[in-house]
Amino acid sequence: MHDLVIRNGSVVDGTGRPAFRADVAVDGDRIVAVGEVRAAGWRNIDAAGRLVTPGFIDAHTHLDAQLFWDPLASPCCWHGITSVVVGNCGVTFAPVRAGDEERLARTLESVEQIPVESILAGVPFGWQGYGGYLDALAARPLGVNAAGLVGHAALRQFALGEAATEEGRTPRDSELAEMQRQVAEALAAGALGFSTSRTASHPTPEGVPIPGTYARDSELFALAEVLHAQGRGMLQWVAGFGERDHGPDYAGARAEVHRMAETSRRAGRPVVFSMFTHALVPTLHRIVLAEAERERAAGAGIHPMFNPRPVLSFIGLENRAPLRSAAWKAFYERPPGERLAALEDEAVRRALCEVRPEAEQRAAESLYLFGPERCEYELHPERRLDAVARARGERPAAAITSLLRETRGRQIFVTVGANQVPAAVEEVFHHPGTLVGLGDAGAHVTGICDASMTTHVLAHWSRDRGALPVEEAVRRLSSEPARVFGLRERGVLAPGAFADLNVIDLAALAPEVPEFVHDFPAGAGRWTQRARGYAATIVNGHVAIEDGRHTGRLTGRVLRG
Repeated sequence: MHDLVIRNGSVVDGTGRPAFRADVAVDGDRIVAVGEVRAAGWRNIDAAGRLVTPGFIDAHTHLDAQLFWDPLASPCCWHGITSVVVGNCGVTFAPVRAGDEERLARTLESVEQIPVESILAGVPFGWQGYGGYLDALAARPLGVNAAGLVGHAALRQFALGEAATEEGRTPRDSELAEMQRQVAEALAAGALGFSTSRTASHPTPEGVPIPGTYARDSELFALAEVLHAQGRGMLQWVAGFGERDHGPDYAGARAEVHRMAETSRRAGRPVVFSMFTHALVPTLHRIVLAEAERERAAGAGIHPMFNPRPVLSFIGLENRAPLRSAAWKAFYERPPGERLAALEDEAVRRALCEVRPEAEQRAAESLYLFGPERCEYELHPERRLDAVARARGERPAAAITSLLRETRGRQIFVTVGANQVPAAVEEVFHHPGTLVGLGDAGAHVTGICDASMTTHVLAHWSRDRGALPVEEAVRRLSSEPARVFGLRERGVLAPGAFADLNVIDLAALAPEVPEFVHDFPAGAGRWTQRARGYAATIVNGHVAIEDGRHTGRLTGRVLRG
């Protein structure tokens, strides 16, 4: 008998080839047969009318801290994700010198908005090198597989100390050699590579760009040479496209693409860079993609990574005020459990409606209604606050107050930070070589919740829009990130591969409306999000999620390069 047999499913194996009807047999943590399986299973799943796919991979997360107190890696686990990559954007907890732990924690909070009180309460520091971090993670029960990148900011802080953030500071030979040694040790311990951030939007707690932001080419090339010498690893890169550019040609953005490409060529390894579109710079994404294609033709292995939907910040009764005024500030200083009851007080409602005209207009033109019944990422003009207020015959501040009261606090408002123009999103999403990712799980927890991007790709782009076949959607969520990030024997459904699997009811597949919960250490709150349609998610041969409920089986592991 096999440990697990999934019968009668439509197998989408992650390679992109057409779906086919087959059974899947699992013994231990491996797939042992795909086809007609006659032997019985100790556990059987009937997948008739459902897809059977590889587990999905979210290669851009900031779960570095959260995995220590949340082994499920929620919300990733609810969206078919069986493997995550931490250590992105250059911010990691290793290497670290004794006494610098809090500084790295505060840097992660400053860049990724993860509460430092939760980090310090939940992360059992005690290591120095990146291998020590991976060992500490491996000693905990995990509900998903986790792999990691060593961060440039931590490398620079380790080698240069207080001088790490100085913009014009070039490492001395001994300091650069120490950084190279730490990268080599991290790779030997199992890191997938290293990450760097070159955007001024990633500040330290003091408000200056994090270490490595303005590193010179010689420093980047020296670190890349470590990967070349070992013949393995990859680089994850956040670029500050357009930040220091002047004029329509974006010479700085072009130079940054060339810098990434030259780093890739010197390392002989892939470089994955974060990609966004923005209404304020409507031509920039085309320039970046064209330059990337030119460099790829010249032998560079560079890949844009993109989340193909608007980047939304969620605002609700539990997290932060939708308007700026003294009354709204005082209202949100109340404990969350008291706010709904306070809305029944007419004097409170009257005060909340007394908002300066410019603040009210700013909110009316930037806020959209989201939920509370349906999770809809296409933002229509009639859902913008000014249109909603007009339809209700209310001022915008009164409409917000009334909607929170009428929905018993369930109404959510959103602002759009990037990817505002649907045509631009579609353009990048369909560009050859674009990786699907940037779920950013674990980061910006009080405002953003994007880990459901896997569910969105299948349900919206493939099923509803028909923009790409389901086989191609699954490939881009599984084998493609596994290949680029070096996660061997993951991301495909084939005999001998690890048994990370999904059984999906595609017709029912949908993300749920996000909810705000207080489940972080030190009582901190965050947004999370579930999904419908995942009949089963299997991690290393064991059913972890069944019809939207976690089984309690924690069979994930640390994946070492």
